[in-house]
Amino acid sequence: MLANLRSHPKAVDIGLTVLIGLSTVVSADDPEGLEWWLTSLVALASLLVRHRNPLITFSTGSAVSLLHLAMGNDLRPVDVVALIGLFSVAAWGSRRLSLTLLAAGLLVAGAWSFHASQTNSREPGPPPPRIIIIDPLAPFDVETDARQVQDWGGFAGIGLSLTVAWLAGLNTRQRRIRLSVLEQRAADLERERDTQAALAVVAERGRISRELHDVVAHALSVMVLQAQGAQAELERRPERSREAMDAVVGTGRTALSEIRRLLGALGGDEPDWEPQPGAERLPRLVADVRSAGTPVEFLVEGEPRPLPSTVDLAAYRIVQEALTNVLKHAGPDASVTIVMRYGPGSLEIEVSDDGVRAASPSGTGHGLEGMRERVNVLGGTFEAGPRADRGFTVRATLPS
Repeated sequence: MLANLRSHPKAVDIGLTVLIGLSTVVSADDPEGLEWWLTSLVALASLLVRHRNPLITFSTGSAVSLLHLAMGNDLRPVDVVALIGLFSVAAWGSRRLSLTLLAAGLLVAGAWSFHASQTNSREPGPPPPRIIIIDPLAPFDVETDARQVQDWGGFAGIGLSLTVAWLAGLNTRQRRIRLSVLEQRAADLERERDTQAALAVVAERGRISRELHDVVAHALSVMVLQAQGAQAELERRPERSREAMDAVVGTGRTALSEIRRLLGALGGDEPDWEPQPGAERLPRLVADVRSAGTPVEFLVEGEPRPLPSTVDLAAYRIVQEALTNVLKHAGPDASVTIVMRYGPGSLEIEVSDDGVRAASPSGTGHGLEGMRERVNVLGGTFEAGPRADRGFTVRATLPS
């Protein structure tokens, strides 16, 4: 209900104007002059702009109320426009301005009450209009009502009314500010959530890109070498060629299976789900490289144990990428040694070859950078560079 009213301020102003106007017409028992009605219409019209310019509403309402008193009339419901104007200034205008208007209103009410009190004490002369406070529960008595005329008592009533209107407007202002802060905070949280979701999507795409690079690069390198071996043995030993081609087919099927698994994460068709590769599949990986004609020695130091899934996958990908680099850059006569060292709280992976020495100790390719990023994400250490005599070494330590 309140939310609907706040969202339609123009309708609220029109309804308030009609309500006060009808109350004024009903309460006007005595015949009022034309000037009184004209000034009342001006005051009612000022309510229509109280949201856009509440200062006009307060100024017009206050001036009309003073004119009504100067005309010798009692205060009517239309004179509440001044209080509504002060409330509106305190709620939507400047806080300093509203406090200034409150002080001015109290000063004018006090001055008028003082003037009425002084004038009523003199004889003769027509007394100015006074603010009359009558007990509505008391029986009607002209003499009693005349004794209840209070000049300074009227100031207390007007002062209290002005103060209450100002405090109510100030409270509305504070509530609106708090609501605005909460809405802004909710919008900031929503933007932050969207940003985090976007970053998560980017990170996932980066992970899938690295996975695809590792899978495709390794599979193609092994398949090319195996195909070259099959071509070389085709005429002399056809049976060895068939074995090499079978190895090519097996490597290709394994790569396709892993690619389907990765692409399935992008929301495509239902893939053929398989467990993520880990350290237990390293012997199979080593066998594929051996079948391509590169000697590989695989050593395990320490007691093997189950690894966290992220560490397990990273270990496999690091060895896979290191072997891929050997096949691509180390030359045809290179041999590889892989050492897996299981420590108390870590797993050290070392892949070294004795092939052609690299020109740069760090490398700038996607493979080395991808390995370094995997290790850094897990909080480990990574080193890669040429050996002292010849060859290249990749060393990674992963917390496990």
